Amino acid sequence: MRDKDAVISCAVLAELAAVAKNEGKTLYDILIDIYLEYGFYKEHLISITKKGQHGANEIKQMMDDYRTQPPVEINGSKVVKINDILLLQTKDCVNHTTKPIDLPKSDVLQFFLEDGSKITVRPSGTEPKIKFYFSVKETLHRKEDFEKINMKLNEKINNIVKAMKL
Repeated sequence: MRDKDAVISCAVLAELAAVAKNEGKTLYDILIDIYLEYGFYKEHLISITKKGQHGANEIKQMMDDYRTQPPVEINGSKVVKINDILLLQTKDCVNHTTKPIDLPKSDVLQFFLEDGSKITVRPSGTEPKIKFYFSVKETLHRKEDFEKINMKLNEKINNIVKAMKL
């Protein structure tokens, strides 16, 4: 399915709705079942706009700083791996080893944390923005704990954002 192909997405969603109805479930029930089986993942995006040439320089400096002085810990969780897609390498921060990455070159950094969280940082290629993508996860053991875990994940994202001073 292509990135913005809404027609295929709608067809897949309609098929899933039909499966849910056959099983006497709602789409929400199916989503919770997925979280129970595979883990509860939550993502968040922060996009920071920096105007003009000064802003472009600030964005470049932010990327340079993250690349040359990467965080060792974010929100109390150690950074265990860093993917640098511009340098086409992955650094294992635990074993202090570096390996090549076979991806198209792009100004993107990814920080993988010990607790399973992931932060991806990249400047926009078309706008004066830098974007931060946050991915966090927890185990959902019981359907009844959904709201509690959802709040915990929201708090984790907020704490990561604060720790990164965004």
